[in-house]
Amino acid sequence: MKKYIRWYDKDKYLSAFMQLLEDLDPEVQCEVAVDIILKVPKIVEKDYEKFVKIIADYNPREYKRWYDKNPNLHAAVEALRDLTEQQREDLINQISDIVLRHTKEQI
Repeated sequence: MKKYIRWYDKDKYLSAFMQLLEDLDPEVQCEVAVDIILKVPKIVEKDYEKFVKIIADYNPREYKRWYDKNPNLHAAVEALRDLTEQQREDLINQISDIVLRHTKEQI
C-alpha cells in the first residue's frame, strides 16, 4: 500500500513543527497562526494587504486536513507552504519559542 506523504513531512524540522502545532490547544494554535500570518509578509517582503487578500480569498472546498477547520490556522499553514526552505526555517526559528512555551504550559 502506497503511503501518502504530506508536503510538510518532506522536511523533518517542518514536520516536527507541524506535529507540535497540531498537538497544541486550539486557542494556542490560533495564536501561533496569527503570529505566522503577521511574520510571513516580513520574511518574504510582500505587500501585507495583498498577502492577506490572497489567503482570505482561498476557501477550501473540503475541510479534510486537521488545520482546515480554523481559518487562521489554515491561512498560516498555506502561507508556510509557499515559502522557500530558508524562509520557512527563518520563520520557524522566530516563532518556535512561542510554540515551545505553550507546549510546556500544556504538560
